[in-house]
Amino acid sequence: MIEKKIIPSDYKLRMNEIMSVSWRIFISQFTNNRHMINKEAPFQHHFAQIIRTVGELYSIHESDLFKVDLETKLQDIKGRSKYFDLTCQFDKIFRCGIELKFKLKRQGAQDWGRIDTYVDIESLEIAVLQQKKFDLGKFYMITDDSAYINKSTRGSSGTIFCLHDGYETKPNFELNTPNNKGRQDVFVVLKNKYHFIWEKVDKWYFLELTID
Repeated sequence: MIEKKIIPSDYKLRMNEIMSVSWRIFISQFTNNRHMINKEAPFQHHFAQIIRTVGELYSIHESDLFKVDLETKLQDIKGRSKYFDLTCQFDKIFRCGIELKFKLKRQGAQDWGRIDTYVDIESLEIAVLQQKKFDLGKFYMITDDSAYINKSTRGSSGTIFCLHDGYETKPNFELNTPNNKGRQDVFVVLKNKYHFIWEKVDKWYFLELTID
C-alpha cells in the first residue's frame, strides 16, 4: 500500500507548492519563448497569471478563495512606503509577498543591481518578520549576465553585496558601500541566512529565495 498523494490542507505547505510549481512553469515557458519577456513588467504580468491559475487549482476547500494582486503598497518599510511586485493569498488566511528582478547584461549597472536585490530581500523580511503583513515572502530573479553569478574579486558592491552562486549571507551584519555613488546611503541588514543557488537554462540564470 502506498500513501495517498493529495494536496495538503495546510496553507503554508500549499502556498510553497503553488510558488514552486508556478516558477517551474514560468521558467519552462520563458526559456521556450512562450511569451516575449524583455523587462520586468511582462515578467510580473505573466508570472502573476501563472500563479493565479495554479493557485485556483490548489483551492481544494469550498471556502478557499485564491487572489493575486499587482503592486501592493505597504507603509513604513524603513520609514518609506513600498510597492511589492506581487501578492497572493488564500482569502485573508495566508498571504505571500513577492519581489521580482529582471536584469539584462546590456543594461549594465551590476553594482546597483546587486544592492537593489538586497534591498528587496530586506523589504520582504521587514514585511514578513517584523510587520507580519505577509506570512511568507518570495524573491525571484532572472538574468543573462554571468557577472551576478560569478564571484567578484574587486569592486566594493560585488564583494559586499554578493550574489554569486553558492554564497551564503551573514545574518545581522550591516552592509553598505560608501563609495558607490547613488547608493552610498543604502544600508542593509538581513535577519535570516540565505543561500544563493542559481539555476541555469540555456543562456539564462534563475534565482528563487524564500523569506520565512
